Amino acid sequence: MKTTLEDPITTLAGMPFLDDGFDAGQLLAAVAAVRHIRAENLGIDGASHADPGTWLAPGHALLLQKDPTPIPGVALSPDRRTAIDHVLYGLAETVPAWQPLVRLPARFLLLDTKDGAISASCRDWPQHILLAPAAFAHRRELREQVTHELCHQWLYMIQEVWRLAREGADELILPSGTADRTPSEVLGAAHVAAALVRLHQADPAGARPQVTADHIRYLLDYGRGCLSLLDGIGSDLTDAGRAIAQRLKEAL
Repeated sequence: MKTTLEDPITTLAGMPFLDDGFDAGQLLAAVAAVRHIRAENLGIDGASHADPGTWLAPGHALLLQKDPTPIPGVALSPDRRTAIDHVLYGLAETVPAWQPLVRLPARFLLLDTKDGAISASCRDWPQHILLAPAAFAHRRELREQVTHELCHQWLYMIQEVWRLAREGADELILPSGTADRTPSEVLGAAHVAAALVRLHQADPAGARPQVTADHIRYLLDYGRGCLSLLDGIGSDLTDAGRAIAQRLKEAL
């Protein structure tokens, strides 16, 4: 990891899922180092002697969270786990530069909640991805939801190294109507939209008969709508947050 205070776009050569040159290895090394220090500060048994890479395992990462929100998930059936593996393989085939991104050590669980969500992640649950039964309805849905949540996981890791918004920043309402979202979460929503646009545009035409021009246009409009919200609160973003917002504007 560079020791300068450069923004994440400069330091990591772009954004995950958007830039082929994105340095996933450098981010993982930085996150491992940050977590290793946190484990030592928390006095976790054996932390001082553990390899920093130990903290990239989802289970170990969860140990570093203070009073995390309980994870509303249960183990996946073998069939559903296989379906996810097929999707991950297909994502790397469609966009080869995504191979290190889809190989992120992650724990997939079945989302066990009645709130209507189709997938979920949270900074309290690093590298844990929850998918509702509806996400498995067909391959295109599963592929979008897996991509969606992987985007969040990589942005969460960036946030472990760089603060993206100032403490006490105003909360916002997403274009979808979802309220009480921090500026960092709005950046995350725009990031997902940009990544899905890239995924759909990378597919051979015959491989995406269900992905219409209207759907891609919706994603573009949604992502741009998220960024327009941030234009009004520019002072609430840090330099790192503004750098990411600018990269997303270029992508959308």
